[in-house]
Amino acid sequence: MQFIPFLDDSASAFHLRQNAKSECALDLIAQPPGSRAAPTAIWSRRFDTIDDRDTLLGAVTKGRLDPVFLGRLTMMFGSAALDELADRLIAAARAERAEEVEKAAKRARNHFVVNLYAREGKHGRHVLELQRRNSDEAEWSVTYDRAIERDRLCDWLRWQKERFLGFLDHAAEHGGEALSRMLVDEMFVAERRVKAEGRGAGGTRPLRMWRGD
Repeated sequence: MQFIPFLDDSASAFHLRQNAKSECALDLIAQPPGSRAAPTAIWSRRFDTIDDRDTLLGAVTKGRLDPVFLGRLTMMFGSAALDELADRLIAAARAERAEEVEKAAKRARNHFVVNLYAREGKHGRHVLELQRRNSDEAEWSVTYDRAIERDRLCDWLRWQKERFLGFLDHAAEHGGEALSRMLVDEMFVAERRVKAEGRGAGGTRPLRMWRGD
């Protein structure tokens, strides 16, 4: 039997404790200080889950609810008043747990969403990055001295979004530099093909007008 007083036994006439017959049930016990009479359950409730039970127990152990208040509430207004209070606490706790579950699910989904960013780095450098949506740090990046070099690769890479996850797997297995070389090589292949087809934009960014086809 779990016995969880909010105040010292000698100071309180009311205690909330686990029911002896059911793990999911709680009893609110009344016993005046110093009395030799058997404790009396003035309220009992069987909860649907252990989490629901612990919501009320937790409110008591953390000092948010005082068993003396609960006892007086029950004595004055009947067990329905404490049931209503418990219902409100349980509903709020369930909503909070559901929100946390949704946040965790969203974080898990975002782990598989990878975005491409062209950024300005330190000391006038120009950076291209692949970053998971659930992360504040890029998982792969390449840095160039000139913006046009970064933008040239970006012209090709931005049309490869369905491959971003695979690119990060490649970097994890072979290293970021190996991925950079692979991407540049594939960019060159695409540039040569587009030029041969007469669809290149010319200049140092031949894929500038390309749409990934």
